[in-house]
Amino acid sequence: MKQAPRLCLLDGSSFIYRAYFGVRDQATVAGLPTNAVFGFTRMLLGLLQEENPDQLAVVFDPPRETTFRRKIYPPYKANRERMPDDLACQVPYIRRMLDSLKIATLEEPGFEADDVIATLARRAAAAGTEVTVVSSDKDLLQIVEPGITLLDTLQQRRSGVDQVRQRFGVPPELVPDLLGLSGDAADNIPGVPGIGEKTAAALIQTFGSLEDVLKWSSLVNGRKRRESLQLHAEQARISRQLATVRDDLPLSIEFADLARRAPDLDSLIPLLRELEFEGLETAFTPPPPGLVEIYSDGSGRENGPGGYGVILRYGEFEKELSGFEPQATSQRMELLAAIRGLEALKGPRRVRLFSDSQYLVRGMSEWLGGWQRSGRLVEPGALANQDLWQQLAALGDFHQVTWSWVRGHAGHHFNERCDKLAKRASEEGARDLVAAAPEPSPLPAFATAVELPPVPAREQSDFDEEDGQLRLC
Repeated sequence: MKQAPRLCLLDGSSFIYRAYFGVRDQATVAGLPTNAVFGFTRMLLGLLQEENPDQLAVVFDPPRETTFRRKIYPPYKANRERMPDDLACQVPYIRRMLDSLKIATLEEPGFEADDVIATLARRAAAAGTEVTVVSSDKDLLQIVEPGITLLDTLQQRRSGVDQVRQRFGVPPELVPDLLGLSGDAADNIPGVPGIGEKTAAALIQTFGSLEDVLKWSSLVNGRKRRESLQLHAEQARISRQLATVRDDLPLSIEFADLARRAPDLDSLIPLLRELEFEGLETAFTPPPPGLVEIYSDGSGRENGPGGYGVILRYGEFEKELSGFEPQATSQRMELLAAIRGLEALKGPRRVRLFSDSQYLVRGMSEWLGGWQRSGRLVEPGALANQDLWQQLAALGDFHQVTWSWVRGHAGHHFNERCDKLAKRASEEGARDLVAAAPEPSPLPAFATAVELPPVPAREQSDFDEEDGQLRLC
């Protein structure tokens, strides 16, 4: 059965502000702020990797003073502060980045991004496309339906119809009615004084809609609440109109125009260099001919669940690997990640392996020869993680490997992807273990607690410069 095409519609303003506040104090040598551009680009690449959409568009808001909602209610969003200067100067670079990535950008005069997104989402879903709206704006939850979900990447939460009901207590189509009663402080929508979200949800559940609540307001419990509903009935209707997302815009865009395309490297690479994004540049620079690049990372706690993540690159090809160990240290997972990457190669290869583990990189580059000459590599119990070092030594002899260290969590695209793969494998593996564990047998009534001697804490120490083993090993 042919899989339905997938469309991602990204709320540009929401993504930009999240990037701006998520990455701080980053600038070029010349002093140009780049934190928002960097965070936006990194999150966008992560989204493309996770969602792998067939079509994609980033939708921006026009100046809020020009939108139709301001004409209906001039105070609408008047409480919003203007964009900070150090963010405003980065927006043109974000647009340049999207142009170089060949990602469609949309903006409709007089309408907000939400209206453009709703119109495209409904049109695409009706044509059988699976739509993911990427935004943290709760107003967009009203367009969720079969075929349309909302993804909040900040909360790592995907909302369908059931999740909207759980969030608001009403179905998606009644979210505007609820906001008409409760208002929305973020958008300066007044609602009805004294009515919050929970009360609004209870009223709609009881009476059916905002109009029904207003019609039967004389039956609402509480004198002040009844009076407020009657006094502010028209304000509630205006608030619902402000909160209702338009899905009937006469957009001329065709979905073929939103298809993903290859980046324009001739403009992208110079832009990345201008912004001094060396770590991101690697994401678009294929390995040299005949060279396999392996990026690896491990995640684990002392004698606890662990995961590993690996990315292999050869020419234009790329492959991900990940796995889980129920009992491992972070050092073992770093070594195991490199082993799994090298094992995935068929036949001897010229390889450059990248890792943020100095334990791995220095071990293979500096210490391994000494261990082999002294016999410690094969002497039983002479080295911590000896079994893994032996496997790495054999794989290093089979392939022609260069070992390279990269600084962890410093914006390196593939290192951060490997870290995410490793952590996800660790978390999912740990959950599977818990789910598969049998129910513990109840203790006999006569059993008494047994006091065990305390286990001495083991502190981390520096590596011994001579052979790379922890001094406390």
